[in-house]
Amino acid sequence: MLRNLAVGLVGALIVLACGSEPTSEFGSSSGTNGGNGGNGGGGTSGPFGGNDAGPPPPPVECTKMDIVFVIDNSQSMKEEQENLAQNFPAFVKVIEEYKTQAGETLDYRVAVTTTDDVTDQGKFRKGRGQGADQTCDPGPNNKPWLERTDTDIAKYFSCRAQVGTLGTNVERPLEAAKLAVTSRITDGQNALGGTTSFIREDALLAFVILTDEDEGSANGGEVTPAPLKEAGLYAVDFDDVKIFRGRWAAAVIAGDRGCESPLGKAADAVRLKQFITTTGKNGVFHSICDGDLTAGLSAALATFTEACKGFPGLK
Repeated sequence: MLRNLAVGLVGALIVLACGSEPTSEFGSSSGTNGGNGGNGGGGTSGPFGGNDAGPPPPPVECTKMDIVFVIDNSQSMKEEQENLAQNFPAFVKVIEEYKTQAGETLDYRVAVTTTDDVTDQGKFRKGRGQGADQTCDPGPNNKPWLERTDTDIAKYFSCRAQVGTLGTNVERPLEAAKLAVTSRITDGQNALGGTTSFIREDALLAFVILTDEDEGSANGGEVTPAPLKEAGLYAVDFDDVKIFRGRWAAAVIAGDRGCESPLGKAADAVRLKQFITTTGKNGVFHSICDGDLTAGLSAALATFTEACKGFPGLK
């Protein structure tokens, strides 16, 4: 079983224990997980090959995690970006202290992209985006992502997470997530030196989507008003990348039934909720209207650590 982890998150005590939801002085997490089938079979293609995936191999607790933050960069997201930057040091502290059953630490990578519809959508950000108050040091080795062996990860992520507010008002977080791990891997933009892929075969691939709007992508990836792409098809896209659904996980922090908080207003994320439903037990939805991202990030971590314990082994 996982060792209990305790960490202060904006003055709150969060405890991640095996099979439990994180709690804090803000109360227990109000996030909801998807349905069953988190370890079901996946697609038949992807960067690691394979034709017929067949049944998933027996679970082996993973020791690696590749995390992609998809951050809304529309004009209404300044406060949420700042809040994420403030909360991330505690988020990464939990990951740093994570121990497997065998006592191993977690080899993790963290990258940032936006919900924009520009031609480089899905490309990992190495500095602040357009509309941010200032530019920042891109971090160790000017890499597309940050990883455990880097110094000052919380500092550099906190800067990258403030991606600006000049993005389109037709947010496309699921499309951006898909492109980040498909097209931007293929064209080498989300790679180290254009060759070393962000995605590792034996790592849990995890997404954290932060937005105050719903998914706006249409069939073929173009922006509405073309027919909307079914949200569940994105789960199939990620299956194709990781072969088995148990090898990836997702957390969505977005609007629930149209809500408002000190951070601003948020539309009801109907399609993003549908997506989380299709992800099975490896997905969680949490309202962005808590006024603070503490509970949402806690729910994401709890989901990812549980998914890591059930990671289908490699054949």
